[in-house]
Amino acid sequence: MKFRKQLKESDILAVKEILNSTGFFYDFEVEIAAELAQENFAKGEELSGYIFIIVEKDRKPVAFACYGKTPCTADSFDLYWIAVHQNQKGSGIGKILMKMIEEDVKKLGGKNIWIETAGRILYNPTRKFYENYGCELIAELPEFYGKDDSKIIYLLKV
Repeated sequence: MKFRKQLKESDILAVKEILNSTGFFYDFEVEIAAELAQENFAKGEELSGYIFIIVEKDRKPVAFACYGKTPCTADSFDLYWIAVHQNQKGSGIGKILMKMIEEDVKKLGGKNIWIETAGRILYNPTRKFYENYGCELIAELPEFYGKDDSKIIYLLKV
């Protein structure tokens, strides 16, 4: 596996492919992730505010993470996306990405990584992943995204 932070133009479509493979995300969410990748590709991480890590296997992107400094905070970062292609689930890539994000945020002077996810039953494995990694459940906002779909907020101290 190869990990890189420099996006290629082809990564914009790869981000969409990875997200679509999971079956977790609405079409509009996939488009937003692609827009963030496009923004990073066009402006770079410093000007765009979006940091990406792309994971390649056999020269093909199979996972990615997107995070960035939370505006108007001293030392908080948001984890916007972490996704692993469905055919790579259970391979440990997600855990490696989390560790890389944690180390990078620390290097950038961050102390908190805020993570938001959905409360739908479909997201049980996602929430379990964050909890097993050591993220602390901070809040649940009922019906935030829609009926029976809370916003779940985790914190990872670095």
